[in-house]
Amino acid sequence: MDLAMGQQFELDGEMYVRTGPLVASHAESGKQRFMARYVMVKPSGVAPSEAPRKPDLLSTGTVHMAFEVFHDHCLNLLADLETDLPPDRLDIIRAQLDQARLSFLHTLSAK
Repeated sequence: MDLAMGQQFELDGEMYVRTGPLVASHAESGKQRFMARYVMVKPSGVAPSEAPRKPDLLSTGTVHMAFEVFHDHCLNLLADLETDLPPDRLDIIRAQLDQARLSFLHTLSAK
């Protein structure tokens, strides 16, 4: 599959769009499909011109804030399981989540 990213093509009578190195999305349903490099497809239209990639605009503070929201959400989901899990198991999971949080924050600050 030698197509530009975003280029449409036909395969088995269906239209797809290349969305990744080995992935295409169905043009109508959006359902993704693995596409091996050896698959022969019929390109449709002109390949889109590739715009230069913009640098990521997320600041460390924004990522940190988003991660804290995610972590809080995980803890709230865990709290919903308090009646289903033994207290010692909950403590272990909380400790693992806290360790994963610290590891993520350490990695973020080490950039």
